[in-house]
Amino acid sequence: MSPPADRDRTARENATGVWHACTQGFVWREAYSGDYRCVVPGSRSANRVDNANAPYRLAWIIMTRWHHDAPPTNCQDGVGCSTNQSDYYTAGVRGYYLTPGAQVTVQIMKADTQQKLWSGHATARAGGKGPGGNYDLDTGNLLCQGGTFAQPYNAYVQVRENDDPWSPRVPISYHKCNNL
Repeated sequence: MSPPADRDRTARENATGVWHACTQGFVWREAYSGDYRCVVPGSRSANRVDNANAPYRLAWIIMTRWHHDAPPTNCQDGVGCSTNQSDYYTAGVRGYYLTPGAQVTVQIMKADTQQKLWSGHATARAGGKGPGGNYDLDTGNLLCQGGTFAQPYNAYVQVRENDDPWSPRVPISYHKCNNL
């Protein structure tokens, strides 16, 4: 998602610009394949920079904790049942600056081997707690050994919108626990 000033400029160009027949001092915008809107050269340059930076805006990724209530016990009169279950947390991923309605792919990769540890999909939604479209995904993997924020980092998260390039790597500490 572009910064507000860039979106405003593009909206003005779309409302007032001319298609195809550029006069002297104007160029085709070329913000996407087939974009023949006539604009000043600085606008075309700004669009190229904005498009080149698009994957980096996806990198505002936050590791989160998802709270899960303890499963209910099936005890009758306290006979033959376990009561040592308690609430627990799983690692989650949240991201912002996406186009609302876009399909988002998130992956967590092991840093040293590039092995995929987890991946998930979501649809970016408008509104919420952050700018632009956003998503929240629960990895389902229990937090253990101090959680996902402590160094040393052993993994990274990447995101991509639709089939666009992957965002830069966001380093994390990721430990998968096998049982509750």
